[in-house]
Amino acid sequence: MSDSLPLLLLTRPRMQADRFARQFTERFGSDFAIAIAPVLEIVLYDRPVSLDGVGGVVFTSENGVAGLAAVTTDRTPHAYCVGDRTADAAREAGFQARSARGTAEELIEVIAADPPSGSLLHLRGEHVRGDICGALSARGFAATDCVVYDQRACEIPQPVKDAVADARLTYLPLFSPRSARIVSAELRASPARLAIISMSPAVTEAWTGPAPESLVEAAYPDGAGMLDAFETLIAASRAP
Repeated sequence: MSDSLPLLLLTRPRMQADRFARQFTERFGSDFAIAIAPVLEIVLYDRPVSLDGVGGVVFTSENGVAGLAAVTTDRTPHAYCVGDRTADAAREAGFQARSARGTAEELIEVIAADPPSGSLLHLRGEHVRGDICGALSARGFAATDCVVYDQRACEIPQPVKDAVADARLTYLPLFSPRSARIVSAELRASPARLAIISMSPAVTEAWTGPAPESLVEAAYPDGAGMLDAFETLIAASRAP
């Protein structure tokens, strides 16, 4: 990596990081060095999941889709998905899926407007924010959750830390409070010059690492919103 170029540091799980790198390059070109150093590894569980009596499965990430699809061939329940990317993954796995196009709150409203005939099952990871089942239960739905994958913390390799320290500017998109906390700890002693793009106020609040030179929050908490936030940040950093 050349330190003459600004650095894009991607710390998402590998599949999502690779996809975001492609989207970033398509939109902003190749005048950036890119380092991919996932701080979370997605590990699917292989224990069986029963869908008896389940009328709707709730997915708040594509990892939940992968976790369920890996342990059952049953595609009978309708899939309620937090966003378009998750809904696409559910359809590719064979589910009939509907996207809430955004937030957990919007997902609850989509389910309430078109409820299933049976119970609801939220497929999730070990680490979550919020309580989808609690919110659904408060609306009168029979809802339970099932953990189908883990998000295991990983260290940032030293060569990547060195590249961040040497870069004239590192663009750092942060997609979750947990990843923000992990990266904060990994870079706490770094002299890095950071421009942070945060998915949400909760992600911003979780950051305790080096004070960034600039920080922009996405107007909407999805990949497109993050890329739009990059537009603002890159333009500001290039201004004379």
